[in-house]
Amino acid sequence: MKPAATIRSYLSSDWEQVCTVHDQARVQELSRGSVDPRAFRPMAEVAERDEFFVSETLVACIGVSVIGFVSWHDAYISWLYVSPANQRRGVGGLLLDAALRHIGPQAWTNMVGGNEPALALYRAAGLEVVWTRPTDCDGFPCSGVRLALPTSCMRDPSANRRP
Repeated sequence: MKPAATIRSYLSSDWEQVCTVHDQARVQELSRGSVDPRAFRPMAEVAERDEFFVSETLVACIGVSVIGFVSWHDAYISWLYVSPANQRRGVGGLLLDAALRHIGPQAWTNMVGGNEPALALYRAAGLEVVWTRPTDCDGFPCSGVRLALPTSCMRDPSANRRP
């Protein structure tokens, strides 16, 4: 049996391991959402654009190995990934619960439609589907889903992140 993961704040020295976790899990996420695999972009390429460096981040570790991470900017959960080898073991739930304690009642996120394990994780934490609609991942069509806590202003389907 693997030892339990610990959750701690992200350190800049975690960067390479976070990139590895993202890159492995993102390929899986796109596949579950039936998104063209050409939509994949490595973490090192999209981190700046997708707010990683302005987000608060927690990592899940076993020993010195980073096996997952969650990031948020304001109330928006911008990243949540667990390495495929460590999925279905409660790590995503630990990360999400820790993030929600920091974010509070306004928490919300977007995800690729069709990723049923991610949808189940968010729903188990109390987030509800606000809408599902066609969108794209780096120019490739997909389904997008917004989820929000019932107390979040983003629960309103017409709400925009930025005025």
